[in-house]
Formats: sequence, C-alpha cells, structure tokens
Amino acid sequence: MENRSKHYGDIKLWVEKVINSCKTMGQIKTAERLINNFNKQLEHKCITTYLKDYYHTIISPLKFLLEQKKDKIFKKKKSC
Repeated sequence: MENRSKHYGDIKLWVEKVINSCKTMGQIKTAERLINNFNKQLEHKCITTYLKDYYHTIISPLKFLLEQKKDKIFKKKKSC
C-alpha cells in the first residue's frame, strides 16, 4: 500500500483497488481475506466509537464490490 496510511478511508480505497485488479478466483479469495482482516482490524481498534455503523458504510460495500467482481470473473470464465 502506498505511503502506509493508517486512516480507514485510505485503506478502504486501497482495498477497492485490490478488488478491481482481481483477474482470477484465487485473487478473489485473497481479496476476501483482506476484507475480513480489515474488518477485524476495525473491530480491534474500537472504531465503532467514532463510526458507529462502520460495517454498513465500509465493509458491506467492499463485500458487495467483491461479489460483483466475482460474478464478472465467473461469467467470463464460463463463456470460454
């Protein structure tokens, strides 16, 4: 990750870039683990005191983006 930012907004943008760059199902699985680790990090740092609904504003959109990318890769793989 560039500049090693620790702000959750910057990390969210970086995870989005990782998801958008996925081309294989293996990369999708790795991105899924990245989201899960990010979620654990947010829970551990008690970010909920600052952003009470962080799951719905940060994690859920990342999971949705990942599912869209997964479907796109699966359809592309299926058509070959």
